[in-house]
Formats: sequence, structure tokens, C-alpha cells
Amino acid sequence: METLEVLGRKVHTAHDLLSVVKTMKSLAAVNIRQYMAAAEAMSAYGAVVANGWQALLWNRPPLNHLKRDDGPACCLILGSDQGMCGQFNELVAQCGQASMLTEDTSGGASVYWTAGDRVRAILEESGPLEEHFSLPVSIPAIGELISRIVSRFAALHAQGRVGRFRVCANRLGPAGTYAPQSVQVLPLEHRRTAKREWPGRCLPMIGIGAEQLYEHLFHQHLFASIYTAFVQSLASENAARFRAMQAAEQNIRELEEDLQARFRETRQNGITAELLDIVSGSEALGPV
Repeated sequence: METLEVLGRKVHTAHDLLSVVKTMKSLAAVNIRQYMAAAEAMSAYGAVVANGWQALLWNRPPLNHLKRDDGPACCLILGSDQGMCGQFNELVAQCGQASMLTEDTSGGASVYWTAGDRVRAILEESGPLEEHFSLPVSIPAIGELISRIVSRFAALHAQGRVGRFRVCANRLGPAGTYAPQSVQVLPLEHRRTAKREWPGRCLPMIGIGAEQLYEHLFHQHLFASIYTAFVQSLASENAARFRAMQAAEQNIRELEEDLQARFRETRQNGITAELLDIVSGSEALGPV
């Protein structure tokens, strides 16, 4: 039978663990709001980039880059570095592998890029990875990381070593849910972009060289697409951790209540036993 000291330590440990879980839950909620605000801001910027493509295609410049989709397909899969987020990494890894099965491999074998140690560990079981990136720890660090990714891909794309590009990441849904989503970044859907109605009365005109405008739009399109995927993935990771901490909080509360009940019962049994010993001793001594 557990002593009062043992039960007291367990109650104290459960209380401390509950405080840690509540803190992690609060941090996850704060992070979700930050990352979703960043996603909304990038969505507005992505609309500006889309208008830039439309302006470029409206003038129909003779750019061979616009049709370049030869070369191996590249898939960037975003996971997490930390645990306590359920099936977060398993789901996005399966989504990435499934989406690459539909890619045309006539240009060469498909390659995988990963961000997040846990999803890398899952995909390494299927084969070697081409590139791996460490996840950013803050919103400003996201831009620095994506700049490196964009520069790396742009260099390989210019050399013809990669052609199509896809990003697989979990996306935050309603009520704190999330689901993996595969987004095609390259090749661009030029025909649909060109047929969009221009959002203004004045038709667009190119004020700089078409090659120069294409180069800027190419990098900004990659940046906006990957940035959106990153912040959505990080928001989803925190949502998964929030739900896990919510379940853990409920379990710890139930455990703490059970330990408190056992502690009170053990203490009451001890008090009762002491009173019985006193009564028994008094009866043994007899009347004074």
C-alpha cells in the first residue's frame, strides 16, 4: 500500500506536470495566431505577384522560361522537429509520396527535399534525400530560410537539373483541424492566369525588360508559395500540439483527482488507525 509520502509526491508531480502542459498549450495558441497572421499577409502579397504574372503574360513576351518544365520533379515536404503532435509527420510524408507518384518521370528520377527532422527520418526509410533544411524558430527566420531554398532551386532550375516543383505541407482547417495538401508551384498555370480579368480600368504595361520582370516574378512566386506553405505547416503543427496538450491536460486532471482521493483516503485511514490504537490502549489500561 502506498504511503502518504509517496502519494503526496505523486500529487505534487501531477500538479507540476499540469502547469507545464498548460504553458505549452498557451504557447501553441499564441503561435497559431502569429503564423495565421503571417499567412494572411503573404496571401495579399501573393495576389500582387499573380497580377505581375498576368501583366507579363498580357504583353506575350517571347520567353522560353515560361514553358520550361523538363527535368526531374522536386517535392519539398514540410514536417516538424518536435513531437507531441500526433500523426502530423506521417500524414504529410504519405501525401508527398502519393503526389510524386503522379508526376511524369520522363525528365529523370524525382527528388525529395525535406524540412523537419521527424519527417526526414520517415522519408529516409524509403530512400536518400536530395536536400534537407532545418525548420525556422521564429517568423523572421522563415524569410531567411526560404531565401536559401529559392536561391538553391533557382540555380538548379536554370541548369535544367530540376523542372517541376511541388510543396507538401499540412494546412490548418476549421476548429483546429489540419490536413496535408500538395501544391504545384511550377510549372505555372499560365493560360488560366492570362484569362483572368484585370482588376482595374487601365490595361497593364511592362515598364522594364520582360526577362528582368520574369526573373523577379519567378523568385517572388517561389518565395510566396513556399512561405505560405511554411506558415500553414507551422500553424498546423501548433494546432496539433494544442489538441494533444488539451487531451493531456484532461488526463492529468483526472489523474490528479484520483491521487487526491487516494491521498485523503489513506490519511483518513491513518487517522482512524491511530484513534483505534488510542481507544484500544485506553481500554487495556482499564478504569483509573
